[in-house]
Amino acid sequence: MKSKIFLSLILLYSTLYADETKKKVVAFYTKNIEKVSDTDVRIAIEQILQRGSKESGLFLVETFPKKMETLLKGFQSNKYALMTLNTYDCMKNYEQIRPYIGKVWTITKSKEHPKERYLLLVREGTQLTDLVDKDVAYVRYSKMQKVYLEYITLEAMHMSGDMYYKHILHFATGSKAILQLFFKQVDAVVVSEHTYKTALELNPQLAESLRVLKRSDAIFPSVGVTISHKGEKEIEELYKRFGENREDIETLSNILMLYKAEAIVPFALEDLEKVYDFFQNYSHLKQEYGGL
Repeated sequence: MKSKIFLSLILLYSTLYADETKKKVVAFYTKNIEKVSDTDVRIAIEQILQRGSKESGLFLVETFPKKMETLLKGFQSNKYALMTLNTYDCMKNYEQIRPYIGKVWTITKSKEHPKERYLLLVREGTQLTDLVDKDVAYVRYSKMQKVYLEYITLEAMHMSGDMYYKHILHFATGSKAILQLFFKQVDAVVVSEHTYKTALELNPQLAESLRVLKRSDAIFPSVGVTISHKGEKEIEELYKRFGENREDIETLSNILMLYKAEAIVPFALEDLEKVYDFFQNYSHLKQEYGGL
């Protein structure tokens, strides 16, 4: 009798241990990624992870850290096999993240142009010197657009945005920012090229009143970044399949719909380094001219 109980305990322990070795914690720091309900994001992510667990044999568990410090420590210690965060926070903490990066992906709003370009839009006849002490704006959930807005004055005028512009405002969507510019509520806005092209398709007359004053290189992730921990090959293979298998793409449809996006696509590490080079350049200019 004792031997049977002992054998049962061994089998139970073996099962639990096997499950634990297959357990992968996936962390989502969704703060400031997009104007999307956290509840809706959680539901969509649960659907994806259920599908992923079934397909891969992994035991995928999601977590939503409330603090950046928690996210970073979890990723550095490999407690989190995968994490998703906004691009600004990734750049701000990149030196801490860089040694542990495996693969990178982004949710893109255009499969044809997965890397975004930022545009500084103004009304016809406006020059950069005309924006002194004027109201400008960016999209609230894309803090990298604010970085670009400030980068322009730091590079060209050796002044921070806070010193150069009257107010730096933000709007919930790029389309609203463009309309505020069109109706002369602000004097300049930064939006993505994809957003502006979409606005022109819907309202071609915008082109008669607005123009592109500055444009960035096409280097920026569209909707945040997802990063696997170095060595997490099973997770990387699973994410790769999400972009190739039709059934998996259908599983992603809810999350893509929430972010008004088209796909999850790979984002090369060397491309992420280009974003960081830009961010470092901005930080150095800010320190020299803006009192960072």
